[in-house]
Amino acid sequence: MHLVQWYLRVSGPAPKDLEVGMKLEAVDRSNPSLVCVATIADIAEDRLLVHFDSWDDSHDYWCDVNSPYVQPVGWCRENGRTLVAPQGYPDPEKFSWTEYLEATQT
Repeated sequence: MHLVQWYLRVSGPAPKDLEVGMKLEAVDRSNPSLVCVATIADIAEDRLLVHFDSWDDSHDYWCDVNSPYVQPVGWCRENGRTLVAPQGYPDPEKFSWTEYLEATQT
């Protein structure tokens, strides 16, 4: 499974365990009240290219690894925030990372 399980409050280069394809929870910068399922689309030194699952690339953005806009899988649950499931996810109110990762084979 490609889960982001680190805590981003670090400085310096991206941790070695970060990889393109890993999942994370990311803020939609157009609508900061939304935290959505996302994927690391690219890594350049200490910056991540965030892609929202099932959204077109026009919403992608670059951010530092220690940006408050990106959080590890499970952050919303641990912090009482609602995680927005990808479009087309069956029963988005009951989103499950485990089921989603199995369904997407990530």
